[in-house]
Amino acid sequence: MTTKTDTSDFLQKESDSIDETIKNFLKENGVFELSKDEQIVKVAKLIADIPWGKSRTVEELLVLKKYGTCTAKHSALQRCYNLLGIKSHQVVSTFKWSEQGISYPENLQKILAEGEWDHGHNFLQVENRDGEVIDVDVTWNPSLLEYGFKSLPEDWDGETSFLGLKIDQRWENVDMKTKKIELIESLSPELRERREKFLELFVERIHSINHTF
Repeated sequence: MTTKTDTSDFLQKESDSIDETIKNFLKENGVFELSKDEQIVKVAKLIADIPWGKSRTVEELLVLKKYGTCTAKHSALQRCYNLLGIKSHQVVSTFKWSEQGISYPENLQKILAEGEWDHGHNFLQVENRDGEVIDVDVTWNPSLLEYGFKSLPEDWDGETSFLGLKIDQRWENVDMKTKKIELIESLSPELRERREKFLELFVERIHSINHTF
């Protein structure tokens, strides 16, 4: 029988393993030698450059698959910032796919034309050198720019907010996973089915562009 102590030990070992993965990632990219302001920028750009794809954990993003969703990317970014002593927090938001200026193939456009839903998204907030809280979104990788996606600009200096999506509602300092589940469960069965159908084809499309099969 599994006890609370067993579960706690497992979660601690898992957390330690992720921390070790993060440390290796930061060390390999020379992040520890930089100033705090430089670290904020460097790490955000490193994570932004990782291709978007269907994986949601830090380990999948940095080790196993080398691609990830907004969940994986911003979880990894936050873990990096935590180890560097940079305070940050998750923000959950909603958006509509048709309002993003993205070039979709006909099969995806057809699904959106049938009726759209509020799609969950997350990103981070950090403080810049002036103590101002700014938004940081590293969801889309640069290879997607030509298709209308917004990737973190090459000249981003960590001083101003950047969002990769035009968002509608937003919630700060909430549990990311819980809020995203809540958003999905608030959809009608029809919209949930349409959402899943869209995502399945969307993932295929992005993996094809990024050559991450």
